[in-house]
Amino acid sequence: HLSLSASNSILKARPSTGSLVKGHVLPASLELSKSALLQDPALTSLLNLLEQMVASGAIGFDELHKLLEAQMAGDGSKGSKQVISNLAQCIATIAVTSPSAKQEKFMKSTISAIKPSSTDVAATQLNLLVSGNFGRKVDVSKMKGVAQSMQKIYFESFDSSNEDIKHAAALALGRASVGAIDPFLPALLSALEGSSGKKQYLLFSSLREFIHCYRETEGSDLSSSVPMLLPPLEMNCGNEEEGVRAMVAECLGALACLEPKAILPVLQKLATDDSDKKVHIHWTVGNAVKFAIGGQINPTELAPFVPTFLELLKEDDLAVKNVALLMVYSAVHHAPQLVVGIMKEQVLPQLYELAQLNMERKIDLGPFKHTVDDALPLRKAALSVFSTCLDKCPSSLDIPAFMPVLAKALADVEDIQLQSHQIVHTLCAQHPIPLVQAADSFVAALEKTVNKKKGQKTGTELERVYEWIKSGLRVMLAISKLDGIIGARKFCDFADRIKKSKPHAPFLAQVENE
Repeated sequence: HLSLSASNSILKARPSTGSLVKGHVLPASLELSKSALLQDPALTSLLNLLEQMVASGAIGFDELHKLLEAQMAGDGSKGSKQVISNLAQCIATIAVTSPSAKQEKFMKSTISAIKPSSTDVAATQLNLLVSGNFGRKVDVSKMKGVAQSMQKIYFESFDSSNEDIKHAAALALGRASVGAIDPFLPALLSALEGSSGKKQYLLFSSLREFIHCYRETEGSDLSSSVPMLLPPLEMNCGNEEEGVRAMVAECLGALACLEPKAILPVLQKLATDDSDKKVHIHWTVGNAVKFAIGGQINPTELAPFVPTFLELLKEDDLAVKNVALLMVYSAVHHAPQLVVGIMKEQVLPQLYELAQLNMERKIDLGPFKHTVDDALPLRKAALSVFSTCLDKCPSSLDIPAFMPVLAKALADVEDIQLQSHQIVHTLCAQHPIPLVQAADSFVAALEKTVNKKKGQKTGTELERVYEWIKSGLRVMLAISKLDGIIGARKFCDFADRIKKSKPHAPFLAQVENE
């Protein structure tokens, strides 16, 4: 990243160094362009350098284009989506730098090379993504017939038998719509009206990509397009397909970041929908709000609507409850000010209830029966919220009220136990007094954990049991070091017994030496 940035700066300040950069830096840059690990700042620096090389005349567009396309033949690059994506960005970036007459010729050549039924899947993906990335930065509607050709080939690619080609076409359509909204967006939305199944999912993927890319455009203002975008999104909030609803939620979440005044009242209305599809609709709303918070929506704009969205925690459907918990987790993590003031009234009662919810059922598999706990994801999510609250907004919690919940969690399945162990360690450092007062209630659960039987387990399964035991011992030792623990007679007796136990001696030695 730094070496690429330095080379770029030198080339900008001294264009006469172009031949040196071409001879010494370009070969390594080309090698880097086909690395599956190339991303973020390093990719941005590479794109900037290649752009500057073409702009300064250090290398011609046609020559560099051929060199970049040749990287597709590198070892392993044919099967890597990341490599294809990176090379597509490189090619599109240098094409944008070239003269307008050459740009039109380049785009027509790129589009003509796209064959959705081709057996060269990687080349088709590359050309699709190149066209979309180019269209994101240049208004192709000003090039005669190019926008129409792009639309045609994108929609044809949705019928390809190859999933990677379909996905590349969806991304390309979304990105090209950024640079030329007028021809592309109405066509995309029109196609959505009569679509269903996989094609509908792909079109919403395109819409999501359009909104995400538009957000990254400087001075972006999508307000004039919101009336066009909202109807298909609202209509599909209750779609039967979860994948489609997930895409709709991402679109609404990203749109809410761009146009909160237009989108948040719509989400609020949908959150109180009472139609036959209300479960699906509420699930979509919860996800949309979660994505909006993760997308850094303005907390001041969102705050008035939060109490309505938190009502989703009280829904009967487990999937909606889970999404609502993830929404709360996102809020606590990214913008705790959204929930701090209403935590004790609207969040904690539901959090404590869901952290203890157990809904086991047995499935008959013929020779044996399998137990499924439908509430397990809810318990995990509830504990994750509490753990994050301890870090981000501890003053909003009622720690003593949580102690019975923690005692129950310490006796839960392994994943929940390990989460609980981490919470205990945090409480030891931040809130030791409630922990000391509740220590006796932890004994039964911890005793069961540290005396876990290894049975016939071997290899990694045995190692897992040993790690489980050591995790329980760490909790026991951490609590036993707290001031005032001597008053918890039951816990002290348990700790003394384990410390004197010969089977536990090697585990204790390992833990104490960490």
